[in-house]
Amino acid sequence: MKQINTLRHKIMQLLSRLEFFKDFPETDKQLLVEGKGMIVLAEEGEYVIKQGSVDPTLYIPLSGELDVRVTNEAGKEVRIASIPPGETVGEVAFLTDSPRTASVVATRQTVLFRCSRVALKSMAPSAREKIKDQIILKLIERLQQKNMELGNQGGIKAPPRKEKEKPSVAPEANQEGDDQHESKNPE
Repeated sequence: MKQINTLRHKIMQLLSRLEFFKDFPETDKQLLVEGKGMIVLAEEGEYVIKQGSVDPTLYIPLSGELDVRVTNEAGKEVRIASIPPGETVGEVAFLTDSPRTASVVATRQTVLFRCSRVALKSMAPSAREKIKDQIILKLIERLQQKNMELGNQGGIKAPPRKEKEKPSVAPEANQEGDDQHESKNPE
């Protein structure tokens, strides 16, 4: 991938349009754009991430699109997801330093925000916390989506519901109590 050092104002515009960066102050966005190697370009067909590799780097497409692919038992790569701008890829390896669970390929020319753990540590604390918060939110969204998909396929059973407890006060007693609280307006 090529490092992009020009067109900073265009990249700032891309960051500003994406939900991931909406809570970032302009100064933090500027620092991200100016960070060495933080903005890169992947050409169509270029691998951003290779399944099985160890590289604790997080990517966020700012423009373009990525495909997520896994190698099946027959050794064939199968597309399992498409990643539009503003989504994240590589969070698991970024957080756990584990081998990549899938490959990620640019389906067309794609501008990416690249963040390694080393780069994260050198960021301003406010930007660092916002990035961590957004990663957590994205992981929660994906987990909820997968739970819904599994639930719709019958893969997850909902816990049994408890019957609602009946009120401890008999309805007649409530009625009497209500009569006592009625206001007596003389007419």
